[in-house]
Order: sequence, then C-alpha cells, then structure tokens
Amino acid sequence: MPRLVNLTVSMSAETVRKLRRAIRERCGSRRGALSGLVEDAVLEALERLETPTGMERFRALKGDSIVAEADSLEQLASRLKDLKVDSRSVRIISSIHLTPVARAGFRAREA
Repeated sequence: MPRLVNLTVSMSAETVRKLRRAIRERCGSRRGALSGLVEDAVLEALERLETPTGMERFRALKGDSIVAEADSLEQLASRLKDLKVDSRSVRIISSIHLTPVARAGFRAREA
C-alpha cells in the first residue's frame, strides 16, 4: 500500500458543498471517499498537464503532394507567397480538426 501524506488545501465554501454532495451521491458515506475522489482528480489533472498537446500544423496540398507546411496560417501564407504559389490553387488542411463556423442571417437593402 502506498504511503499516505496529509495535505491541507483551501477551497470556497460553495466548492466544498458541491464536492461533498457529489461524494454523498456517488459513494455514500464510505470512509476515504473524499480523499479517493480528490486523488483521482489530481492524478487526472497531472496526466493532462504531462501529456504533450498536439502541435497544430497547416499544410498546403496540390494534388497529393505537399507544397508547403507551417505552424500557423500566416506562416503558411508567407511561404506560399515566397514560392510564388497562389493560395487559391492549393488545398489547405490542418493537423487538428477545426470546427466549422456556420453563419446565417438576413441581408437587407433599402429600397
């Protein structure tokens, strides 16, 4: 069994109320439930911090070949300009899925 160490933390009263309510609903009044939940949450947060985030890369493709690659759209535009390639003649893709933005609305002209 791992060696346990006491840790004192300060939280707002509202956060503690929510935490205790969640523990009561999920674990009942089991001894060590609060410690177990907090330890699991801390380990999960540490894992997220230690896992390297994927670097976003942008690529310009012409057919199946990569024409240029960069870390940002601005850099990619600059590289395409240096290569004298029109940005409208290539397909630009991102290594990370970007959520599409949909805009709708009415356009009116005064008569």
